[in-house]
Amino acid sequence: MLQWLYKLETKWDVMENFNFNEYLLYICFGFILVLLYYVIRLRSGINIAKKRKEDLIQEAYFNPITNLPNKKNIKYVFDEQIGRTLRHNQSFTVLAIKINNYEKIKENSIELAHKFIYEASNIIIKLTRDEDLVSHVADDTFIVLFNEYLEEDKYPLILERLKKGFSEHLDDIDIDCEASMGVSQYPNDGTDAEVLIEKAILQAVSKQF
Repeated sequence: MLQWLYKLETKWDVMENFNFNEYLLYICFGFILVLLYYVIRLRSGINIAKKRKEDLIQEAYFNPITNLPNKKNIKYVFDEQIGRTLRHNQSFTVLAIKINNYEKIKENSIELAHKFIYEASNIIIKLTRDEDLVSHVADDTFIVLFNEYLEEDKYPLILERLKKGFSEHLDDIDIDCEASMGVSQYPNDGTDAEVLIEKAILQAVSKQF
């Protein structure tokens, strides 16, 4: 009888130990799940904050229709190019392209005006060089900042390509493009981004192709 009670007690102790270990395992598993939940929440919060920051940068420095650098963005590039130009004793040219009938198109259809200006931006990018920067500084105005190593006799060739491109590639939208171009040159026409951009735009306003 005593031997049987001893065996029963031993068996009970084993079961108690087993239940305790199982309980401990559940606690550890639950703790891991909670930890994973908070890690996922933390990573999600970081990703949301990162995306929000990227969106703010996009809104501040890029045009929402064409995704091209805006006026605030291109000024930083101007400063860098002016620095290189001074070091290498070079000059560079700024091209303004003004879409004169943009507001008229927008009055009839905002969606069509956005499509039109987006297609215009693609034409400019396609017909300029990779090393030149195309920016969208106003609803109806693009600025092309040419690399300082572009020879002066090459500018007319690029301008002719752009004129031809606008006349040929916008037929799909069935809208006539009334555009004009103007140029300014560093340092003859100005020594900072604001002046060079404004002088190029003023020249574009008085010319049409």
